[in-house]
Amino acid sequence: MTDSTATQDRSVQATVYTILKNSIMSFQLKPGTVMSTQEIATKLQVSRTPVREAFIRLQRDGLVDIFPQKETIVSRIDLQRVWQERFIREALECTVLDSVAANRTAENLAPLHANIEMQQKVFAAGDYYEYMRLDNEFHHLLFTIGGQELAWETVMDVSSHYARVRFIAVWTAQIMEKNISQHQRLVSAIEEGSAESAHTLMKKHLHQLETEIKDIAVKYPDFFVSAENSNPARRDMLLSL
Repeated sequence: MTDSTATQDRSVQATVYTILKNSIMSFQLKPGTVMSTQEIATKLQVSRTPVREAFIRLQRDGLVDIFPQKETIVSRIDLQRVWQERFIREALECTVLDSVAANRTAENLAPLHANIEMQQKVFAAGDYYEYMRLDNEFHHLLFTIGGQELAWETVMDVSSHYARVRFIAVWTAQIMEKNISQHQRLVSAIEEGSAESAHTLMKKHLHQLETEIKDIAVKYPDFFVSAENSNPARRDMLLSL
């Protein structure tokens, strides 16, 4: 295999992985969906090899479950994993706020204001797909301003279940509007140089999912691992964490 062929193969693998991951994260492929290697290969006009390799990467991300010689399905959301991912995200996002507050300048914070303006526009249009992109961009900007890009990559690598619950949550307009308001207050606290207030607001922002997820799990039970659990006590315990 030549270097150019190997590079092309890696490019195809990465493209297939990205397409499938985006489809799962945006619920175009819903939890529990059976994924056919051949059908995906045909649709994307690639061989089955990059599809199989994409499945392996997605399994590492916690986004698919592979049953050898049987089937591959989009993983259902594990509530216990949601809280663990939220724990990691909270630790990193609250910590980076100290650096953001230290680096606050009108120039550095301008992208945050521009992002919030765009959030308001897509909220008015009811475009929750674009809203989630902007929401992620907002949080990414905090890590960029704080000079912690590697930490942001870590957040993205370990947020597959938490991020999917967030995506379902913004299907409700009131939640989307509440998120935007919290983003505005967070930026105001940063501008005032109040890292302590920013920490409090960020924790509240990340913890609001605790009240939302109970309704989500009841409304979309087939999306969650606990919906298949025969032990009601365990389901109630996970919802209350």
